[in-house]
Amino acid sequence: MMGVDTGVPTGWGRRRGMRGMTEINITAFVDILLVLLIIFMMTSQYLRAGFDVDLPKADTPGLEQETDPIVVTLSIDKRLAVGDEVVPGLQELRSVLQAAIGAGVRPVYLKADRKVPYGSIVAVMAEIRGAGVLDIGLMTDSGREDWFEQ
Repeated sequence: MMGVDTGVPTGWGRRRGMRGMTEINITAFVDILLVLLIIFMMTSQYLRAGFDVDLPKADTPGLEQETDPIVVTLSIDKRLAVGDEVVPGLQELRSVLQAAIGAGVRPVYLKADRKVPYGSIVAVMAEIRGAGVLDIGLMTDSGREDWFEQ
């Protein structure tokens, strides 16, 4: 077998042949990564739970919870959401909330915009109570309201 030429270089010749492949063109790789980054940045905007609301401010410490709470969001234009699921109206809130709670007992936090009328907040809280929830909390931002100083 000494005299058979297989076409594959051996010894120092193999290393010399591989030396030409040490330069890798990464331009296409960087282009693909940038496109994927843009796609993830665009889609991450749609994956947020609920929607943005301007919460009232309060100087109170946060609460510690043993179980994950369910967040009900109420916006100034009367849009409702349970977690990340948009609820078509107040009439459907009870059934969507009961499905989200399941058989267990979980606290529910109401995340209402600071400009939502008090009557609307009470109506939503009544529907939450109607779904069998006993532990309802109101979400706030940290800080102080300047309403009383005006």
